[in-house]
Amino acid sequence: MKKREPEKKFEEKYDRYGSMLYKIAFLYLGNACDAEDALQDVFAKYFFTQKSFNNAEHEKAWFIRVTQNKCLDIMKKRDRQNINIDEISITAPNEKETQEDVVRCVLALPPKYKAVIILYYYSSCTTEEISAILKISKSAVKKRLQRGREMLRLELEDYKN
Repeated sequence: MKKREPEKKFEEKYDRYGSMLYKIAFLYLGNACDAEDALQDVFAKYFFTQKSFNNAEHEKAWFIRVTQNKCLDIMKKRDRQNINIDEISITAPNEKETQEDVVRCVLALPPKYKAVIILYYYSSCTTEEISAILKISKSAVKKRLQRGREMLRLELEDYKN
């Protein structure tokens, strides 16, 4: 059975961005179920709106931004239900305890620092791309990266041997 054009286009986008967006969602949300829900909502939005893009960078930025917004919505809903970050379980099989602690510290960062840290280190976005995605200046991105790193350094001093 031959696939229709929209289905082929959808699969192409999912293959291109699915893994990266899942990682972003997992880092924001801290668990696989919520990350999968966010990813499903992002791709449903793409499928039903059939958004057109100026170029590949615009498309990537759109997917990342929509994923972040969806994660923030889920986190707000979670906050209204009085769940704190200590109750979120991170299940990452075969990961070292140190890596889990780093992820926990990243998750505990204030949202504006968490966003740039995740995009820069876990999604390999440049400062220019982060600037465009978050709609802030490059200098603001650099300052948030600096402050986020400093917060992480202070939290993770125990591992500095």
